[in-house]
Amino acid sequence: MIKGQFSAIVLLCSGMAAFNASAEQERLNISGFGTIATATADTNNFEFRNDRSQDAKAKKDGFAFRPLSSIGVQVDYRITDKLDFVGQFVYRDQDFQKLDSITQMAFLRYQLSPSWQLRAGRVAADIFHFSDTRDVSIAYPWVKVPTEVYGIVPSRSLDGADVSYLKPYDNFELSLKAFFGKGESDFTSDDFVPIEFDNLYTLGIELTALDWSVALKHTKTEAENASPGANFVSESVAQLQPIWSGATAYARELSTEGADIEYTSLYFNRFLGEWELSGELSHIDSTSIGLRHSINGFFNLSYFYGAHTFYALYSFADTDAYYIGEERPDFPINANTLQLAALAEEVASSLAHSQQSFSVGWRWDLKENLAFKAQIERTDIDERGGGLRARDDLVINGEESVAHTLFLGLSFSF
Repeated sequence: MIKGQFSAIVLLCSGMAAFNASAEQERLNISGFGTIATATADTNNFEFRNDRSQDAKAKKDGFAFRPLSSIGVQVDYRITDKLDFVGQFVYRDQDFQKLDSITQMAFLRYQLSPSWQLRAGRVAADIFHFSDTRDVSIAYPWVKVPTEVYGIVPSRSLDGADVSYLKPYDNFELSLKAFFGKGESDFTSDDFVPIEFDNLYTLGIELTALDWSVALKHTKTEAENASPGANFVSESVAQLQPIWSGATAYARELSTEGADIEYTSLYFNRFLGEWELSGELSHIDSTSIGLRHSINGFFNLSYFYGAHTFYALYSFADTDAYYIGEERPDFPINANTLQLAALAEEVASSLAHSQQSFSVGWRWDLKENLAFKAQIERTDIDERGGGLRARDDLVINGEESVAHTLFLGLSFSF
């Protein structure tokens, strides 16, 4: 797990900020944000959870606050005119609550010139458009970011360095960013062994004008390990080598260890008077069948009426279901290997999300920094496609289903 060096940066820089704040308060700025939100669903079989990093869920006949509620504090300390420190600490539902896990950002930022900027330390993940603001609910109209796109994003923070370039033109601004570093997943497991990602880089380009924007991002990384469950299955499959010549190769395909993973996203938005049209399409793929080719996306239409925003949202995640009899007909299925074949299908299916959601909602800006939100969502889940929902059974046992979820939230900043 990634701990020591960046936690040390947090303690050092935060201590430095606190020490100097009394004498130079103009150098220090403290702000924050939070969400108090609840959710309830009409099913106990496919219960709502905000993303795969948590086990908190909303089910039938009850309201759950843990999946969506959070509180965050951001510290900005100006060291010199060109150098500053930024720290962001977010408390939300996680496996562990400690300094390293709640530290979303802890970086030094240096303004090389009016156009060039360099950051080093822990930065918010910039994989998809809202990846760096997914916990800042007041920054977007919905109660939550679309689960079909962001529920599978494995990390909220990355450790490394990035360089960005900003160039204004007559009708728009051009922004370029390149990041290199590493990270680890937030995925929940019984013994919490996160997947570590090394050699991670992100390249992004964005064009922004007053009434439109478009952004393209590409991230590539290598998984250093696999979950304990996937390791157990792949090692068991490898032991079939004496009776199946393809066992070793198939075991490597099942595991994410050493797998190359790619994320690509295209985001757009357009303001048309009182209306806003926005959307994002993403593609996820890897060299492991545990994280196969997937197309995800959302389209949103919002209408602004004074302090009120009304919106309709469609989001989807599309990955083909995996059946070992079709994909690997040479797998030796018999009475002794039948259970192992089912477990291999589960490893290949747990991240193969296939569902679509239709939502309508209302945001009421009570104040500039306070908003009430209400959202109703219908989710159609395909056979073996319910990995984004919380469940007690295996993904491969999941049949087609429909779930309805009600969300109520209060978002604020200070």
